[in-house]
Amino acid sequence: MPSSKKKKSKQKKAANVATATTGVSVNDLEFDSEAAVEQLNNARAAVGLNRVDPRPKKADRLPDYPACDGCGSEYCGTMECTACGSAFYCGRSCQVNHWKNGGHKADCSTLKERSQSIAKSTVEKLMDESSPPLIRVQVLHDDPLDGSGPYKFAVDYGLHDAIYNAFKVDQEGVVENHTNDNPLYRCCLTQWLMQSLFRGERISRVHHGNNSFGKVDGGRIQGYIHSHPDDGLQVWWKASLESAMVFLHPKISATPDESFRCHQMARDIWAMWTYTFASKRASECILLTHDKAACLERASWMIKQMKPYLSKLQSAREGVDKGEVIQAYFNQVPAMIAAQCRELANVTSLDPVKLLKLRGLHKKMYENIAKPHGEDMIRRKRAADTERSKEILRKAGVFVVE
Repeated sequence: MPSSKKKKSKQKKAANVATATTGVSVNDLEFDSEAAVEQLNNARAAVGLNRVDPRPKKADRLPDYPACDGCGSEYCGTMECTACGSAFYCGRSCQVNHWKNGGHKADCSTLKERSQSIAKSTVEKLMDESSPPLIRVQVLHDDPLDGSGPYKFAVDYGLHDAIYNAFKVDQEGVVENHTNDNPLYRCCLTQWLMQSLFRGERISRVHHGNNSFGKVDGGRIQGYIHSHPDDGLQVWWKASLESAMVFLHPKISATPDESFRCHQMARDIWAMWTYTFASKRASECILLTHDKAACLERASWMIKQMKPYLSKLQSAREGVDKGEVIQAYFNQVPAMIAAQCRELANVTSLDPVKLLKLRGLHKKMYENIAKPHGEDMIRRKRAADTERSKEILRKAGVFVVE
């Protein structure tokens, strides 16, 4: 038998022959170059080499790094504490500062064990289908998975499956749960998961004592979607749509307190979707599934799914959707999807106005309010405040009352 070294040398020569024959090397393969893949594989087969697959789509090639536990910057925690394996940093300065001033010096020796224990118990409670929804998500109340270490271990223990199953519960029964006489069932798992596990700015909230946030963690969203490539997004999307309609149910809308709470629930979920599509990382893993055609297909599917729900909002009794806030989100999110399709994949044929069948005043609301607000949010990576919103409306030619 030839030695390993000689065998590798023969394989390299054969690969060079295949490359010379086709003018395409393995390093040239992109996620949308199917013809080049087939051409190179035919040449490789002719010289006795195995087939090769194209490189993954661009979103897949983004490194799946956690957020920095020092400064909170997303998906840049390339340095891992070698002692505990439960803290991650973007650079030495963050590591040193966190050791001296962030409490890691005192925590390090026991952090791995504690992180694993927290992660395991959190996932077990989220997965406990015998418990009512509110009991399942109460475990997230104190943000046990804010740190990159506990979250990493939670993923190992099956967190992504727990998230998927929770979205399934809302997709199939969120309205039924909210009309249940037992208050422990009147809970939206999607709202809890998005606001607790997928939110960004976790470290800055702790440092500044601020409960608000205006970003998502694109890395965490990417991890979930890639863990369930067949229907992870679809289940999440449908759960979000179903959850947005709970406040319209006659039993809910007839009770002011319940109506207010469920309206706030819908508002939280769809505000998170605007943050999601303001994130390039999150938008890439959602929309760049394969090639330009697939990007258009997925985006179109998402917007078409919104149409019957938007129709319910448009025909709802006046005052139920206070300030038409949810309807506004149902206009802004499609505008942001279309903008990201243009930016990421040069897809210019996606037309939310057609897909949503917007006419008259609804079309004007989309074009003059939702679209410019959505595009501004993508550019600036944050939602517009009151003054910025007035400026956007003036530029769109909308009369603004001072």
